[in-house]
Amino acid sequence: MRSDAVIPGPVPAEVVLIRSGQVAVAVGSVRAYPNGFEFTLHTRLRREGETGPGGADPLEYHRHRRGAQAPEDVLRLGVLYADGRRAATTGGHLWPGDDADAERLVLVQGGGGGGGSSWDQDFWVHPLPPEGPVTFVASWLEYGVAETRVELDSAVIRKAARRAVILWPEEPEFESEGGWRSQRITMGEPGDPGAETGSGQPGAEGIGAGG
Repeated sequence: MRSDAVIPGPVPAEVVLIRSGQVAVAVGSVRAYPNGFEFTLHTRLRREGETGPGGADPLEYHRHRRGAQAPEDVLRLGVLYADGRRAATTGGHLWPGDDADAERLVLVQGGGGGGGSSWDQDFWVHPLPPEGPVTFVASWLEYGVAETRVELDSAVIRKAARRAVILWPEEPEFESEGGWRSQRITMGEPGDPGAETGSGQPGAEGIGAGG
């Protein structure tokens, strides 16, 4: 997981994922760490109260009625690395001690909030990307957006990670080989379309149909 003993390196990158007459969704405030990166998902509605009962989080607002299965019209977000690894907000959960590949792409929804017509939500991505583009994929069928995607050059993320400052390297969370302890992570399950790897670019299924 992201360590509080690190000051991240800022990444000069902001990209707009969705922009229509009703909604806008953008990725910004990218911060790089030695073992991954964070970003903030900015969601805006042109008119207040256009989504969800009580103006709830557009990523979550139906899940209390549908369990872990996300409805078709919810805002979905996926991240794809150049080597085919991918993860999505519709993925499941992994707990400490679970058997998992440490290099599997992990997407964690962190802090944030909002209401009415504006939401800002932080996400953590582990590990750092390999060479090639980092692709963000989004869909929001409620507003007629079947799929949209944008790319960031992974080189700028890795360069910013080298500027991150480890404040207290002697803390126990930093293992001798430079690894990091994890607590709770969110990722696509092996049977999830959003978690599978493939040689092609992700289609609408690339951000998962269920978790």
